[in-house]
Amino acid sequence: MDSAFSRLAADEYSFGEASRGHRRSEDAGALHAMMECYFDDSSDPRREKYMACGGLMGSSDHWDSFDMLWSDATHGLKEPFRATDCECGYGQFSDAKKWPKPKRDALMAKLTGIIDWRGLYGFAAIVPIEEYNAAFPNCGKYDALLLASTQAIMNMAYIAHQVGKDASLWFESGPRIGTVEAIFHSVRAFVSWSPANHLRRFTSETKKIRPLQAADFVAREAFKYMDNRGLRPTRKPLRVLEDVLCFIVWTSEALEYLARNGGRENLELLSAWDTRRAPRFRHFWKEF
Repeated sequence: MDSAFSRLAADEYSFGEASRGHRRSEDAGALHAMMECYFDDSSDPRREKYMACGGLMGSSDHWDSFDMLWSDATHGLKEPFRATDCECGYGQFSDAKKWPKPKRDALMAKLTGIIDWRGLYGFAAIVPIEEYNAAFPNCGKYDALLLASTQAIMNMAYIAHQVGKDASLWFESGPRIGTVEAIFHSVRAFVSWSPANHLRRFTSETKKIRPLQAADFVAREAFKYMDNRGLRPTRKPLRVLEDVLCFIVWTSEALEYLARNGGRENLELLSAWDTRRAPRFRHFWKEF
């Protein structure tokens, strides 16, 4: 993974507060070169196909300039941007006269360009729900999401370790955020795994935080890519962002192996997956 993400190490990093205004956490934090990571989840309405946990990472400087550009592009919206609403004409985009499809498409294209121009990197962990339920027949409704969240958190720790930075993570607040935060702290406490030492803080926020709007964008694109794969052409945002996105998809073989070896709580297994004789994940777009 370190080849593409090594560019993060060469960037200038801000040493000031992690928050400015209402954008990010008000915790000033320690004076570390920090990698900021923002994540959200996406699925179909009935949660029957895929569960994706996706988002973006970059330096504080990347996010500062991103925030200004995203704010300018969405300043006319009454509510935080949501990719599904914009694409499908729901919610604040439901007025067809004010928001005809060409205008909504233009906004999506502009926001895609902002992510690309600011040099942010995207990651998504995707779990096929039918295969997960087969491997874990007694699972809870949202366990597939928790596995995707665990993998996202561990990958951010790994990437931070590879580029020699620390990482702070933001997730959108919601009914399961307490469990996701507990996963973060369990990974952080796994001190025998060196990357865990690079996790600094976990913050939950609403979509008023503009980087979380962008995370929603990436999570939805990850879900739609799998949902459309083999049926429809690749979506335009993915063609634009293909050099900076990595999607990792769990196969049925990988899920069955995980089920036989303690499930997602087995952090030792997950942390050493690539060094064991474990089934491979499927990678789409760039395998960093």
